Amino acid sequence: MRTMQKITFEKFKQLIIFLLMSMMLVVVFVSTAFLAWSVVDKIFLQFNGTAFQSVIIDLFGLFFLVLVGIEIFETLQMYTKERVVHVEVVLLVALIVAARKIIMLDYTKTSTDVFFGIAAVVVSIGISYYLLKKVSSSSKNDSQ
Repeated sequence: MRTMQKITFEKFKQLIIFLLMSMMLVVVFVSTAFLAWSVVDKIFLQFNGTAFQSVIIDLFGLFFLVLVGIEIFETLQMYTKERVVHVEVVLLVALIVAARKIIMLDYTKTSTDVFFGIAAVVVSIGISYYLLKKVSSSSKNDSQ
């Protein structure tokens, strides 16, 4: 009976992951199409030299959102193949999100506390990523 429940739960989990991946593909596709339209619209059709900086910042923000979607999709895809969440990929997504936040900030209206908070997050993610890479490279060297 326990084995039957376990099999049913695994199938349910696979279905959920498949649905998440399908929805993420739709979101990434629509976001990419929206980004392409925004580039054409804001740069070629409605170009205004005075607002160029804000247009570019908005486009970079959209670009980073598409990258985050792709990374989340890849994380789900790796999980379905290996049944393991790759912390390295999660940390890279977190760095992309932090970079997007930094790019999207309005530097004239943001308090210094927010800057220090974002800096602390970026440093902690960077240290985590470095330590993870260091541990994985030393474990590869030990196995050789």
